[in-house]
Amino acid sequence: MGSHQLVALVLFAVTSFVLASDPSPLQDFCVAVDEPHNALFVNGKFCKNPALVTADDFTLGGFNIPGNTSNQLGSFVTPANVNQLPGLNTLGISLVRIDYAPYGLNPPHTHPRATEALVVLKGTLYVGFVTSNPDNRLIAKVLNEGDVYTFPEGLIHFQFNIGKTDAVAFAGLGSQNPGVITIANAVFGSDPRISDVVLAKAFQIDEKLVDYLQAQFWPYIN
Repeated sequence: MGSHQLVALVLFAVTSFVLASDPSPLQDFCVAVDEPHNALFVNGKFCKNPALVTADDFTLGGFNIPGNTSNQLGSFVTPANVNQLPGLNTLGISLVRIDYAPYGLNPPHTHPRATEALVVLKGTLYVGFVTSNPDNRLIAKVLNEGDVYTFPEGLIHFQFNIGKTDAVAFAGLGSQNPGVITIANAVFGSDPRISDVVLAKAFQIDEKLVDYLQAQFWPYIN
């Protein structure tokens, strides 16, 4: 099987695992447009006149191109949600490609509006999610090529490349715009900053350590 066929099979398998959480559409499609002239506002986006819709509205290229993992985390996420692919509007689904350098990390984060089904295309990943209070139980597993793992909607989860080579995964998400909250960035990189007193008490650490952690994340939000 060729690489393009494998990618197509992976995308089909991933999207088959995802159940839509967005409201069900009341029409065949609603291609998102920014210009409201002669358009209908549905589910956060204006709908393009159906008579003007083309195949390009449902097409996005570039998922065969590796993302640049030359960063502190050693990972890169390439999204395909309604902002990149207007034809997804109201369809309740989106995709991402995730590239990992050796020992690269997609850090703990949540998708507030979507369940995620991830399939490993290349490499070996250690993945997991944490259940809600009061248990906060870690449910984790090592995945190999071809394995699929599901992250429930809204729960904190992560992926870590434990191999010495690059890794690649694709994921389907049950929302046209699932959103993402990266925990460390949100807590220590908020704008304006959360009070040192609040964070020191919440994490049971010294305020100087809070200042240090905020300094690590502050540049990324400006």
